Amino acid sequence: MKLVSLKTLLASLLGCTFVVIKAMTFERLSDIVWILFIGYLSVKGLTTAFSQEAYDEDVKRARQGKVLYHDLFGRFAYVAADIPILLILFAGLLAATCPSTTLLRVILIGLLLIALGYAIWFCWYVSKQKRLRVENGEWGTGVLSAEEEKAWKQSELWHSIVLVIIGVLCAFYLIFGDPRIYLNNAKLKNVLSTLHSNSVTLEAIVPFEWTTVYTFDPYTSIDRIERITGSKSPALKESVSEGMTHVVFTNRGEVVASVCAYPTSIGYYLEFTGGENTYYDYPDGGYSYIEYGDEISFEVMQDEGFVRLYARVEK
Repeated sequence: MKLVSLKTLLASLLGCTFVVIKAMTFERLSDIVWILFIGYLSVKGLTTAFSQEAYDEDVKRARQGKVLYHDLFGRFAYVAADIPILLILFAGLLAATCPSTTLLRVILIGLLLIALGYAIWFCWYVSKQKRLRVENGEWGTGVLSAEEEKAWKQSELWHSIVLVIIGVLCAFYLIFGDPRIYLNNAKLKNVLSTLHSNSVTLEAIVPFEWTTVYTFDPYTSIDRIERITGSKSPALKESVSEGMTHVVFTNRGEVVASVCAYPTSIGYYLEFTGGENTYYDYPDGGYSYIEYGDEISFEVMQDEGFVRLYARVEK
C-alpha cells in the first residue's frame, strides 16, 4: 500500500484521534453527531491518502471547484465558503468574553441565523451553478491562470495555518476543558477576595450565570463529583487537603466554574453546609448544594490572608 498524500493522512489521523477521545468522554447525544461526521471524513481521508485514483479525483474536483468559485465570487472566492464558520467563531468569542445579557443573546442568535441562512444559500447557489455546467458540458473544462493558482495556494496555506491553530485549541479544550471555566474562576477570585461587607448572597455577587453551586468535602472522588454535577469536565478536581476550598458552579447542568485550591492562593474560602441539600450518606466524602434563588445569606469574615464566606443553611 503506497502513501499518496501525507497531508491527507495526518489530517485523517487527527480526525481519528478526535473521534476516539470524543467516544471515551461521551456525555450527550450531540456527541454522536460529531463522532459520525468526523469519523466519516476521517475514513474517507484515509482512503484518499492511500489511493492514487481517489486522490487524483479529489484534486480534479477541487480544481474545478476553484474555477467555479472564482467565476461566481471573483476576488471573494477564497473566503466565500468560510463566512458561516467565521460568524460562528465570532459568536463563540462573544459568548466567551462578554457578560451574558439579553442583548448578547439576541446578537448571538442573529449571528447564528445569518450563518445558517448564508450556508443554505451558498450550498444551493453553488450546487445550482455546478449542475448547469454539468448539463452544458462545461464542468471539467475550466482552467486557472498562473496568478489564480498562486492566489489559491496562498489561501490554502492560510487555511492550513488556521486549521492547525483550531486543532491546537480543540486539543487544549479536550485536555483542560472549557476556557470559560478558567475565566469565571478568575472573575470569582476578583470578586470574593475583595469583599468588605458583613454578609452577602451568591446571587448578588457571583459575576456569571449559574443555577447550582456545590461544595465538596476533602477527598471526595472525581467519579462521585462527576456523578453529582452531571458533568465530566476536565476542570473538575479532587481536593487533597482539608484546608482547601472546593466549589463547583453549574449552569443548567454545565460546569461554569470549578475551584479547588488553598484559600491563601485564591484569596477566599467559601463554605456552606446544613439543610436538606447536605449529604453524608456515603464513605468517600460529603457535599452540599445551593440552587440559584435560595438567597442564602453568607457571613463574611476577614481571615489571615483571605476572605472567609460561611453559611449555615437552615432546614
